[in-house]
Amino acid sequence: MKLFVKFIKKIFFYFILFSGLVLSSMIFDNYIDTSDDRGYLIAIGICSLTFFVLEYLLPKIKN
Repeated sequence: MKLFVKFIKKIFFYFILFSGLVLSSMIFDNYIDTSDDRGYLIAIGICSLTFFVLEYLLPKIKN
C-alpha cells in the first residue's frame, strides 16, 4: 500500500512539473521570439532533463 501511495505522489509531482513547464513555454516564446512548437520543445527538454536527474542520476549518486 505504501508503494502505491508513493507511486501516486510521484505521478502527481511529475504531472504538475510537466504541465507547469509546458505552460511556461508560452512565456519562453515571448522572450526567445520563436514559434509555439519551439517553445514546447524547450519546455519538454527541460522537463525530460529534470526527470533524468531526479529518477536516475540522484539515486546513482546516493548509492
